[in-house]
Amino acid sequence: MEGNTDLRAIRSRKLIEHALLDILKNQGIKELTVKNLSQQAGINRGTFYLHYKDIYDLIEQTEWMRGLLDIFEPIQLGDLFKHSDERSPFPAIAEAFRYLQHHASFFKAVFHPSAPIEFRERLQYLVGTRLYESLKKDHPDSSWSDQPAGYIIAYLGTGQFGLIQHWFITGRTLPPDEIAMMLTRFIRHSPCLSPHFSES
Repeated sequence: MEGNTDLRAIRSRKLIEHALLDILKNQGIKELTVKNLSQQAGINRGTFYLHYKDIYDLIEQTEWMRGLLDIFEPIQLGDLFKHSDERSPFPAIAEAFRYLQHHASFFKAVFHPSAPIEFRERLQYLVGTRLYESLKKDHPDSSWSDQPAGYIIAYLGTGQFGLIQHWFITGRTLPPDEIAMMLTRFIRHSPCLSPHFSES
């Protein structure tokens, strides 16, 4: 009986993810609602809420978003600032942009300007938190540590989100390694970060 329940759960999640991709591709993220997605997937809204808290939770749990965050997760700012080759991007950042390029059909919709502001803020928070945790770990006693964490996370997340979004808006005309090189330089020369790491 438990096996049947697991199979039903897997089937429901697959239907939901397929419906998600279909709506993002053909209608855009602005039309992504629980009602539309449930109708597209052929399930009721109660089934959706058995698996996800809301639409944002669904997107954050997709294999594509988890894959991107898994790339950002191990990035240590201390290592980035020790990256001495000025002509090449930090490897993990380059990997992240290659990943974005490879799954462009999904991320183009996710980073589209028409995305609800709530979702944009959550993405910014997710990205900013990754850098903030690294900064806090590497420099727990730095002068920024007595500043409200929310503001630092907002600063770090907004910059990265904006750069990625602009890359998609402009049709990804710059190669992944070139935009990764740009982000590497921006982070290394950030007034919020560079003083702490240049002292190391």
